[in-house]
Amino acid sequence: PHHPTPWLRAMLKKSASMPMLLDDEDPSGKRRVLIIGGGLAGLAAARELRHQFRVTVVDAKEYFEFTSGIMRAYVQPDHWDSLTFLYQEVLERNLGVSFIWGEVTDLDTRDHCARIKTIHSGQEDVVAYDFCLIAGGCNFNQFLPSGESPWFPTVHEQERAQSEYRDLDERFLEGRRRRILIEYQELQTLEEQQAQVLVVGAGFMGVQWAAELRHFFPGLHITICDFLPRCLGPLPEDAARYCEDYMSKHDINTVYGVKYDKDSKQFWSRLGLPGGADKTYVLSGVKHSNYFMDKRTLSERGPGGGGWILTNRFLQVVTRSGDRWGDGLVFAVGDCIVGSVGDPPKWEVPQMPKTGYPAEQQAVHASRNIRALDRKWYGSVTTRFCGCVPLPNTLTPRGLRPTWFPWGAGIFAISLGPTDGCVVVGAKYEKGSGRMKCKGALAAAFKELVESTKVAQCRGDHYTAYFLWHVVHHFPLNICNLWGRGPVCNVC
Repeated sequence: PHHPTPWLRAMLKKSASMPMLLDDEDPSGKRRVLIIGGGLAGLAAARELRHQFRVTVVDAKEYFEFTSGIMRAYVQPDHWDSLTFLYQEVLERNLGVSFIWGEVTDLDTRDHCARIKTIHSGQEDVVAYDFCLIAGGCNFNQFLPSGESPWFPTVHEQERAQSEYRDLDERFLEGRRRRILIEYQELQTLEEQQAQVLVVGAGFMGVQWAAELRHFFPGLHITICDFLPRCLGPLPEDAARYCEDYMSKHDINTVYGVKYDKDSKQFWSRLGLPGGADKTYVLSGVKHSNYFMDKRTLSERGPGGGGWILTNRFLQVVTRSGDRWGDGLVFAVGDCIVGSVGDPPKWEVPQMPKTGYPAEQQAVHASRNIRALDRKWYGSVTTRFCGCVPLPNTLTPRGLRPTWFPWGAGIFAISLGPTDGCVVVGAKYEKGSGRMKCKGALAAAFKELVESTKVAQCRGDHYTAYFLWHVVHHFPLNICNLWGRGPVCNVC
C-alpha cells in the first residue's frame, strides 16, 4: 500500500484544522442573505427575501418552537407537538431556503462571513454573506448568568456548560421533549405533596403561568410576587384588575412591592412562606444571548445587565458611538436588540416590547431595507405581492425607510387557563396605556386562534393562515395608527 509522504501528511493535518467554506458566489447572480435565528422574526425575514435572494437560515437547534404557547405544553405535554416542527423539512421543502443546524461563534464583517460550529462537526465552518440579518431572540431569567429557564431551550454552548439539565441536549427535538416531560412529572409529584410553588414576576407571563398551574394542578399552593405595586406592570388598570380578581377567586396568593431575594429570611416572611418554597419559577426580566457579537455593538445597560444589540432607526447594527457596523450590511431585529433608538421623550424609535408581533414587523421592515440596498448597489430587483405576483420595478423599494412602533405591538393576549383570559389593545410605551378589549372565553379563543394560525403560517403549508398574516403585516394603510407611531401609508 502507498503511504502519504511527510509533506502530504502535514498538508492533510493543516486542512483538517482549517474551517470549511460552506457557501460561495451564486451563479444565478442572486445575493446571499444569512439569517441568524429561526424564530418568528427569522422565519418572517426568510419568507420576505426567499424569492429575490439566496437565503440561508442558521439556528442552534433543529426545530422551531412557538414560545408564546410553551407554558401550556408544560402542564399539558401533548400540546407541545402543535407548537413545533423540524426546520430542515419546512425551510428547505416548503420555503426553498437553506438551513444550517449550528451555532454562530463569530461574525467577520471585514470578510463578510460568519463562523458556525455545526452540530455534528468539531470544527468551525465559514458561510459568506452579502447581507446578514440577526434575529437571535433572548432568554427569560435575569437572575442566572446564562438566563436559563423552562420557557426557552438551552441551546448555546456557553449556557449548556452551566445548565442544571446539561445531561439533556435541547438542541435536539427529543432532548427538548424530555425536558418538558421531566418538568411535568415534577409538577405531578409536587401536587401530590400539596407543595408551595412561587412564581417570581407578575407581568403577563407570570400571571399566565400561575393560572395554568392553578387550572391543571389544583392541589398546589401558589404564590406570585413582584417588586411593582400591582400585576401586569405597565399594562392598563382594567386588565390588571381583571387578572387580580381571577387570582383572588382561585386562591392564588399575590404579594407586591417586594424584591426577589432567595437568601433573605425577611423576603420569605413577607410572602407568608417562612420555610421557603418547594419550587420557584422566575418570569421576571430577560437576558441576552448575543455571545458572538462584537462588544462595541452591545449596550452597556438594559434588562439583565445589558448586552443587547444596538441599531439605528433603519435596523442596521451600529456601534456605541453610533457608527454603522459591518458597512451597513448587518441588520438586527426582535428580542435580541435594545428595541429603541434615541432618548426619551424624543425617541427616534420608542421602546418596543419583546413580543412576537413587533419582532416580525421589524423583520419585514429590515427585509424591505435589504431589498432597497440591493437595488441601489446591484440594480433592479423583483418584488412579489403576497409573495407570489411580481410587481413592476417602479414599485420596488428605493431608499431606506425607518422602522416604527407598530400598532400590533400594543396587543397582549393573556390566558388565564384554557377557558378564560383578557386581551389588551392600544398599549404603548407610556405606563398604563391601552385598554382591555375583551375577556373571558372570547379572549381565550382569540389567543388559541393566533397560536394555531401563526404556527401554520410558519410551517408554510396552510395558505389561509399565510395570507391572513401576510395581510396583517403588509396592509398598505396603517388604519390603527392611533395605537402605533408610523406612517399612515405603508406602501414600499
